[in-house]
Amino acid sequence: MSKKQRFLLLSVLLGLMIALQIKALDSGIKYLSIKEMYAQSIELESQKSELVQLNSKVEELRAQIEAYQTAKDDTDIDYEGFLKSEIELTKETAGLTRVEGPGVVIIVTDGTRELIEDEDPNMVLVHDIDIRAMVDDLRNAGAEAIAINGQRVVFNKSNIQCTGPTIKINDQVFAPPYIIEAVGDRKFLESAINAPGSFSESLRSWGVFVEVNTSISVTIPAYEGFVSYEYLN
Repeated sequence: MSKKQRFLLLSVLLGLMIALQIKALDSGIKYLSIKEMYAQSIELESQKSELVQLNSKVEELRAQIEAYQTAKDDTDIDYEGFLKSEIELTKETAGLTRVEGPGVVIIVTDGTRELIEDEDPNMVLVHDIDIRAMVDDLRNAGAEAIAINGQRVVFNKSNIQCTGPTIKINDQVFAPPYIIEAVGDRKFLESAINAPGSFSESLRSWGVFVEVNTSISVTIPAYEGFVSYEYLN
């Protein structure tokens, strides 16, 4: 076999190996729809925002610890009353108490429009990723407390996931419509849902029904799930 023929054979074998490798990799790829990619980008931005907020909270707690250390020898301080106040504030921040205030009430449900030829029917259905993206938008708009169908949504504890045509929230399964309630500045929260370019506006353009109403009084229940930590002693 000539040198040219050997080179040609090696090239063919190399090409075949690359093709097989690409095929193997491709079999594990999950292709996302435009709707899913947009929701993922919203969720990523929200996680970045939450990281900034958590870093700010760490600095705030450090300042509190320094204040405690400075005041530990002051006998005029009502430590018992102070600690009770801190405990109640911590429980409220963690979502463990019922809260009430101005806010918004949002109704989200599957669309009823006719599908065009070859259109993915999931485009007009409400999925867990859609609810999470809307929750992220509300948090970024300053929502201080959020509930979905009466289930309190708390950071790092609430689980929102699809279970077929329904969505599980805090281990409770719900079918549409989904009622999202949030306490905070009504104008900001309403804008987070109605603003051009918002995720909710995109849902509407795809055919999903989204309606938001402001309210002077929204009641958010306490989180009733089990709170545990894997690494804290």
